[in-house]
Amino acid sequence: MASKGQTDKYIFWVCLGIAAALFIGSFFCPPMGEIHPSVLKAGGILVAMQALGIAGQNLYNGKDVTFNHGDTEVKISNEDE
Repeated sequence: MASKGQTDKYIFWVCLGIAAALFIGSFFCPPMGEIHPSVLKAGGILVAMQALGIAGQNLYNGKDVTFNHGDTEVKISNEDE
């Protein structure tokens, strides 16, 4: 049976593969050569779910997690202050 770390890697590669397939597949669906915004949104959601999974695993292992977007920064830690 796969360990927790290996399971996370498998999930990462599956999500990355699905996201890549959505991006590539969008070039073969009408309108040709244009990535539809719904495909970009689906790819973003897949990548975000994996990022949240990795963040949860890091918190479980006692590491701090920081998310940055523009001027916004969110830090999560297990430390009691």
